[in-house]
Amino acid sequence: MSLATQDGRAAERGRTADQLAVLSGEVAERDAALATLLSRLAVAIRDDNREEVQGYAGAIDPHAVAELLVFKRSTLWGLIEVARNVLVFSPIAVTWYGLSVATDAYQKLISERPDLVTRPFLLLWQEGFEAVGVLKFSTLAIIDASLIGILIVLSLLIHFRTDVRDVALRTQVLLKESELRGLIAHALSLSSTDLDLPASAELIDQMVAEERRIYERAMEREQRLFDLESSVRELRAAAADLARAAALMNGGDGVPREQRSPEVLGSARAQDR
Repeated sequence: MSLATQDGRAAERGRTADQLAVLSGEVAERDAALATLLSRLAVAIRDDNREEVQGYAGAIDPHAVAELLVFKRSTLWGLIEVARNVLVFSPIAVTWYGLSVATDAYQKLISERPDLVTRPFLLLWQEGFEAVGVLKFSTLAIIDASLIGILIVLSLLIHFRTDVRDVALRTQVLLKESELRGLIAHALSLSSTDLDLPASAELIDQMVAEERRIYERAMEREQRLFDLESSVRELRAAAADLARAAALMNGGDGVPREQRSPEVLGSARAQDR
């Protein structure tokens, strides 16, 4: 190998090592251990240490690194998910607690006043069993309904984030993963000067196949997002049609005259006469 070729490969190793060093600095803010692994890979590439390059490159998961760089862990969303997971059993717990207290109060009341045994249990519960500290049936029902309503809201927020907001982020993750895989594969190709031609060809074929796979997955995510947006537009149009149909069934009240159907206008003229 000529001196010029060796200098060119050394310069290329230096550029690749610099890119990995920059990547290590970005990762260091979120995962110090992974940043250390990337920095050691950069040093191994700069020193042209083939064994260390292969070892460090094999220990790096490009998908995990891409998720770490793209997804920003929000404390607020984390608390929302924890609250949803904790509150999912709260209506059952509150209901059984209320039943436990109510049955004890009912037993004490019937023991003291046997003449009330003919009155319905729910009616006595609603009246508080003539005791202090017993949740009335209506109060317990309101508490359960409120907890279920909170769970519905939290679930809608989480599903919105997963199905709408995170779709674009997952596409960015796939593209970032493709970039990282290409960088690591390029680093492996530079790790030694005696890399034979068949191995290089096989490595390039793997890179092309991986790039195609990630591109197809990214396009699939984009198509899902587009289909979701189309469905939302169709639902809005259907809601508008239902609103207009309801207004027409009510005799066209609240509908501008120019938007009314001929049948409604004819009926209105007949009433005017």
